[in-house]
Amino acid sequence: MNNETKIYIIITTSKKRTSLLINRALKSIYSQKNISGENIEVIIVDDNPIESKNAFSEEYEIIKNKVSELRNIHKLKENQFKTFVIKNKRKQFFSGTGAWNTGIDFIKKHRQEKLSYTAILDDDDEYKINYLSECLRHTNKNTIAIFAPIIWKESVIERIHYIKKEELTPRHFFIGNPGVQGSNMFFKSELLEEIGGFDEDLPSTTDRDLMIRFLDHVEKNYNKSNMVVLREPLIIHYADGKDRVTDDKIKKKQGLDLFYQKYKHRFSETDFLKSLERAKKLFGYEYKG
Repeated sequence: MNNETKIYIIITTSKKRTSLLINRALKSIYSQKNISGENIEVIIVDDNPIESKNAFSEEYEIIKNKVSELRNIHKLKENQFKTFVIKNKRKQFFSGTGAWNTGIDFIKKHRQEKLSYTAILDDDDEYKINYLSECLRHTNKNTIAIFAPIIWKESVIERIHYIKKEELTPRHFFIGNPGVQGSNMFFKSELLEEIGGFDEDLPSTTDRDLMIRFLDHVEKNYNKSNMVVLREPLIIHYADGKDRVTDDKIKKKQGLDLFYQKYKHRFSETDFLKSLERAKKLFGYEYKG
């Protein structure tokens, strides 16, 4: 671990999920153990609609106030877990990709250190208390990404999604998702910038698309052995919340249509059929290409 390593965490929030943002996602960051917080910065990107003639949404002011209250509760110093609240300046109210990219743009503009990582956390998910310290423990000048297993919670059901390093290939992400999604993404900042962040034209399937482009980039320019897969499940993903993209059949279909247009030519007929079978089983998707 390099003591000069910086971690940026992007949280995007929309649909007035401010209570979850503060009391689940952000609280889990401020509660991290075995880490000082002095080299960690949080960027909250507000993707709520503007409801008045003011430059920012009403929810934006609520978020800022709630962040301040939570920092006081945790007795954080000004240089610990420094937190910025900014507005989404790119594509809004679509799939969250514009908000993620706004966060990535902010980091690119402000980061000065040679070694930094960008993590992502959904506003309704949370980190276990040792997530950031474990990630830092596995970083060095060569580490390009770290992926931790996810604890998937849906109602009373709880299961763990483990990750196999050998399945971190474009082929496996075309067929399905071998365990990487939003909240367990932890990339070397410059790599995330080099691939252009998220594809803002996709209304869904955005994480799989980003991972395919990331792995393509790694194969051409970096050493894949410098990706780290942790054994311990360190992120809790709540799959039973409201307003989820996976529950929006229209957006899911549109996203899958575009995803297959983009990548079908690269994969075998067998893999394509496996991918369609999974999409039909999970989302009721019917391919019309």
